[in-house]
Amino acid sequence: MGQSDVVINEELESSVRAAIARLHAAMAMVANGDVSAIKDLYSHTSEATSFYGWGGYEKGWEAVSLRWDWAGAQFKGGSVRHENISTIITPEMFYVTDIETFEGQRVAGVDGTTGWSNRVTHVFRREAGEWRLVHRHANRLESQHEPSTRLTTTPVR
Repeated sequence: MGQSDVVINEELESSVRAAIARLHAAMAMVANGDVSAIKDLYSHTSEATSFYGWGGYEKGWEAVSLRWDWAGAQFKGGSVRHENISTIITPEMFYVTDIETFEGQRVAGVDGTTGWSNRVTHVFRREAGEWRLVHRHANRLESQHEPSTRLTTTPVR
């Protein structure tokens, strides 16, 4: 590996760290009902997708944007922290997996405060030289279990 390769890798890793910092700052704002930063970070293309922790999925920026608006209305204050599991980087895309924990959270329709952890994957790609979030997948972190304990069956006739 030559000196220029090292500089390129350092620049790439630095830009990824900055994008992850923007993501975490944006999610801190989401925890308090402000979705403006996460919407700014997201890709505004037809390829944008989301699988949120409260079910359903969205494809395309318009649907993703509306879902963030809905999510923002659910959050009434609290904090969020991220524990990194893995980060995989290429020159054109990267993804990060985290445990995302909401604490002291006030949520629409819930008395008092609550908290939960999600396992999340965020996928970014380069658009016009900037990292844009193109996909978020979040679902509750729960204990590992046997499939048979959660599945329903139809009797065999």
